[in-house]
Parts: sequence; C-alpha cells; structure tokens
Amino acid sequence: MITIVENTLRDGSYVVDFQLTAENTFDLTKGLANLGFKMIEVGHGLGLGAWNNPKAGLSRENDLTYIRSARDGAPTAQIGVFFIPGIGTKNDILNAKNAGLDFIRIGANIDSFKLTREYLEYARDLGLFTAVNLMKSYAVKSYEFTKIVQEIDRWKIADVIYLVDSAGCMMPEDVYTYIDRTKENITTPLGFHGHNNLSLAVANTLQAMRAGATYLDTCVRGMGRSAGNAQTEVMVYLLQQMGVIDNQINLYDLYEFANKCVVPLMPRVQGLTDEEVHIGVTKFHTSFMPFVNSAAAKYSVDKRKLIQNVSAINCLNPSEELFYEIARNISHGRHS
Repeated sequence: MITIVENTLRDGSYVVDFQLTAENTFDLTKGLANLGFKMIEVGHGLGLGAWNNPKAGLSRENDLTYIRSARDGAPTAQIGVFFIPGIGTKNDILNAKNAGLDFIRIGANIDSFKLTREYLEYARDLGLFTAVNLMKSYAVKSYEFTKIVQEIDRWKIADVIYLVDSAGCMMPEDVYTYIDRTKENITTPLGFHGHNNLSLAVANTLQAMRAGATYLDTCVRGMGRSAGNAQTEVMVYLLQQMGVIDNQINLYDLYEFANKCVVPLMPRVQGLTDEEVHIGVTKFHTSFMPFVNSAAAKYSVDKRKLIQNVSAINCLNPSEELFYEIARNISHGRHS
C-alpha cells in the first residue's frame, strides 16, 4: 500500500515566508490527523536549525515549538521534520527527538549524498524513522541514480530513499525509469517528492507510484515552494480510485479543511479549487453550472453534492428538471 507523507506544514512554509504560528501548526496537524493522514512533516522548509538562520529565512517559531505544537495537535500521527547537514546539527536532532519527533528526512544534493550517512546513523540510533532525500536527483542519469541508491541501500540505515524533483523539471517517463530501474536492485523502499513547475507534479507522482515508489509527498492545495507540489486532494482521489490507499479519507471533509484552514494562509493561488477538482472527480461539464447554481440556491444544498448525484445519473446531458429533483431530494435527506 501507498503512504502519503503530508508536506503542507513544511514545504508550504516557503509560501508564507516561514511565518506559520504554533496555533497554525496545531490546527493543521489536528485537521490532517483527523482526516486520516498518518505521516505529517512540519517546521521550516529548510529543516532543523534553519529557523534562526537569516540566510535561510527567519521563521515565526523555533523548531521545538513547531514539533510540540504538532505533537499536541496530532498525538496519534507520526510527526516529522526535514534536515540538511550544515544547516542543522546532531544536537538539533536530539532536541527534536526529545520534543516528540517520530521521523526525519536527511536531505543533500545528490552529488553530496555521503554527507547524510553520519546523521542517518545518529537519527536511527535515537529510534527515529529515517529517510534520505536525494535533492536535485535529475542532475544525474538514471543509471547513476541507481548506483547511488544502491550504495545507500548497502548502509542499511535508511527506511526510505527519495527521488526528488526539486525544480519540477522531470518528465513522467523519466521519473518512471529512475524508480523502475532502481527498485529491482535494492531492498529499501523508495519515495518521490516532486514540484509543479511544468504542471507535472501529479503525473510524476503517479508514475513514481506505478514504477514502485511507496512513499509519496503531497501538499493541500499544492501549497509549496516555487510552483508548489502534488496536490493532496487530487492525489487522494486518484489513489483511492486505484485502490492503493485507505478509502477512509473523506474527500468532502478534505475540501472543507483546505478551504477553512489552508486557503486563508495562502498569499497567492496555488493548486486547484475544490470546485475545479470536484468537476473532474464527478465527470461534470461546466455548461450545466447555471442549473446547479439555481437549484442549489432554491433548496439550500451543497453544490458539490448536487453535482455528484446528478452526474451519477447522467453526466452527458442532464436536464434542468433533474437538477431540481435531486436538489429537492438532498434537502429532504433522500440523497447523501
């Protein structure tokens, strides 16, 4: 099965200039955990030790405040952070562990991957779940990527090794090749972290999964550095359709969470709105939106539920009468 590692509170921190508060962190981790997400990454976008580094961008809170706020908000979820050697220290890892940390991802540019080893060993000795982020993975050929991952696999330290499309520049077929040719030569699970600069983050994440990656990073509303990341709402729906994740994550609840808790934090638009996603989910043609708006207003019903129920009956050419009939039934509790 696939594990989604929810990154909104870490990669999304870039979007707000690292000014997420302890309250934001508590609220968002609580919401994500209640929705059913098991692994939630928090803190400064550049990881432990970056919070008070002017070159990295000063954050609103310190590392331990973010971790403790997340731990309080989501006591049953696994809380993680990012870490880059040279920005963070071993003492930062120890303090994070003592504050309630569950997992850590050690990142380095792929040509400097050996820098991660001593920090992986240290974190593993503390009992943390560990991952390696091979940043800018595209800077090497696929066969070179495989050789590097094989070496890390031989260390027997990391729980996951990530292919990372830091610039959002990879093509889906390349992502597939990098993962596919590597997975047969290692025993460590693989993950994928992608950005959306060519509008391919979702496509690339799907290809990574099809090729064998089992840890996939997503962000609500695609909220992340630069052009953002694979959008959580979209990935949840697609992976549910494929039957590879827990179906208990409710898409309507995820829409509401995004609109209530994430969108108000965003200074600029990233990702798709819930209506745009839902139109794709329900196979609905927007030429019928006047009927939706009119019927939903008359009977005070959720437009998204109206769209879903009408499209389930007729997604090709639904009549105006059908919209009013379904809206009336929803208002009387005869449709979900």
